[in-house]
Amino acid sequence: MFVIKQDPRFKDAEDEDEYQAGRKNPILRDIKTCRLKGQQEVESSDSVKFEPPLYIQRYAAVVEHCKRGQFRNVADFGTAELTFVQYLKNLDFVNQIFAVDIDRGLLNCHKHRCKPLMFNHLNKRAEPLNISVLCGSVLEFDSRLHDLDCICAIELIEHLQAEDVNAFSDNLFGSLKPKHAVITTPNSDFNVLFEFEPGQMRHWDHKFEWTRDEFLAYCDGVQSQYDYTYTLFGVGDPPLENISVGHCSQGAIFTRLAIKLASSTETNTSHLYEVISSVDYPVADKSHTPDFHLTNELIYTCRRLGMDQYHLEGDEISVISIAHLQTFPSVDQYRVSDEHIAGLARACSELEVMEDGMSIVVCNVPNSPEPSESDLSDDGLGEVNIDDVVWEAAEEQW
Repeated sequence: MFVIKQDPRFKDAEDEDEYQAGRKNPILRDIKTCRLKGQQEVESSDSVKFEPPLYIQRYAAVVEHCKRGQFRNVADFGTAELTFVQYLKNLDFVNQIFAVDIDRGLLNCHKHRCKPLMFNHLNKRAEPLNISVLCGSVLEFDSRLHDLDCICAIELIEHLQAEDVNAFSDNLFGSLKPKHAVITTPNSDFNVLFEFEPGQMRHWDHKFEWTRDEFLAYCDGVQSQYDYTYTLFGVGDPPLENISVGHCSQGAIFTRLAIKLASSTETNTSHLYEVISSVDYPVADKSHTPDFHLTNELIYTCRRLGMDQYHLEGDEISVISIAHLQTFPSVDQYRVSDEHIAGLARACSELEVMEDGMSIVVCNVPNSPEPSESDLSDDGLGEVNIDDVVWEAAEEQW
């Protein structure tokens, strides 16, 4: 069981010394942050364990909402180590992600997590994606985040001072006005299962933790003051014998009512957030459709089979059945019919389809280029090219 008494980040003085050293060494700090992550927030006990871990269940619940709404631009408030961004960037319909946090050092330490991987260069996205890491306060308005499809505040609001909650709500719902907003926060009714000491909270930095009734009152206040409706949800099911305490984490999905917003020219341009990092992901050429790639694959495979036949049997022409081509994984991956392949081959000047439409004819011997007049001498003999002589000799020896 986790018990938080003094500084929960460190188990002993040695841990604190390592942390102070890590502040000067980003690599050490990154490793240390990962190791301390499980010690910072209590979300399990001897009697209550979540599988998968509760933070993953929270992220999955918010991602599912993003999938249902097909949100193209999303902001993550309180992004910290940019963990939730790793989920968002894998959604192929998302074009813009804003990751916002007030801790500049933490963002600089983890901004590398937003960079495209080798996989992203080899498997380029069909749609563009930009990830911008911004340093700023969620209490301040930044026009770049105005009228987004969704703003997520996952386990953030309880880190604010109680007197700042109204300012946060006014900025989020009154100024930024996203089409949707998702807020999650601990359910303090659940804390009885953690065997806490009196007044203890799940995290050393939590300023408060709401009961279900208190969170409901907050949501009602947002609905009455701003043009939003809401739907409640929960993450982390309680044990059957303690079902009355509710979910471990409580959340609400706020949806903006159909109202006319000010145009971008009427909205004050205010870029208060500092750009820590901005990365564009590789995008595939839209002219390179699956049929384009399949046609190139057919040309390559047919030529390779034809050259193999030429070197083994000396055949200058090969007839390759389309059914045989379908046995190659590079062709089969496209999951198209033989008729579709025949149609692509007919449209390609480098391939010829038999009349029955079931085979492709391949010329195994490439055509020799015709010599130009400048390559011929007056007596009709071509000039000797030493490169050609060396190549002929090498070819004969082989």
